[in-house]
Amino acid sequence: MQIRTWFGIFNVDVENNTIINAEIFPKDLSSITKRLLQEPLLLRGNVAGSDLRNLAVKYGFAGSNDEYGRLLHELEIMLAKEQVAQTVTPDRRIIAAVEAIDDLNETGNVLSERLREWYIMNFEDTMLKGEELARKIIGLDEPGKAADLKIMQSFSSSLVASYETRDHIEEYLKENMPLIAPNITCIAGHILGARLLSIAGSLEKLAFMPSSTIQVIGANNALFKHLKGKAPSPKHGVIFRHPLINTAPKWQRGKIARVLAAKISLASRYDLYSGEVKEDLQRELRSKVEAIRKTRPMKKSRLKRTKIEVY
Repeated sequence: MQIRTWFGIFNVDVENNTIINAEIFPKDLSSITKRLLQEPLLLRGNVAGSDLRNLAVKYGFAGSNDEYGRLLHELEIMLAKEQVAQTVTPDRRIIAAVEAIDDLNETGNVLSERLREWYIMNFEDTMLKGEELARKIIGLDEPGKAADLKIMQSFSSSLVASYETRDHIEEYLKENMPLIAPNITCIAGHILGARLLSIAGSLEKLAFMPSSTIQVIGANNALFKHLKGKAPSPKHGVIFRHPLINTAPKWQRGKIARVLAAKISLASRYDLYSGEVKEDLQRELRSKVEAIRKTRPMKKSRLKRTKIEVY
């Protein structure tokens, strides 16, 4: 009988319950971790009545019981890290990136306001904010306020670095979103597409969502108010950031949002199951949006008033 442990393979005589021979692995935890990911190996227990710890010392894999315990502990940490890494799918990396952008934006807004208040207290009122103000402060030279300016410039440098980091992450999304979700990127763009994945939780979850849910995803507060009878149903959620919606007149946005959500739903399913770009999706989207613009060029009230005036 052969018993495969994490540090070696033992051939056992079952009748006599004795070890016939053993093949001890090299003391390379990386290669042992790869073995564990490919096949089940015994980490704890005994072989032929002998504890694994004692066998490891007896056959020379470990110099002592303490060393055995340390090696096993390190192995379990490496194994856990590898198992976690294998569960991280490409869309999870996209989600992590867009969430990092959101965190940087939120932090940057708070720090920008703090910097502006600091600048006003020391110099003059200004309409500049964010990166523009930070870069202006970095370039200032005011000998009379050297102490305050020095710390403000250090603060500004950190703020500019956060903006540059955000730009780098956006470039990462721009390069990788077409590889992970080409059809979503084609329809929604790399930033909005990544944010939809983030809110949904994964590409698979987004693909299984009905288009009506995608239409209002991200509008949780408005949806809860509607369910409580305190507000009308929301016409759109985060997809409002799409230029086809936010540049359209208010009376067209609901219909355009419905059409866009349907195309995003289709795009996410294509991305999940095939990954092939469907060029017809964007053409059909533009065609339907154009039809909405032609059939509803103005509000219903204005349209009725115009008809009355004609008659």
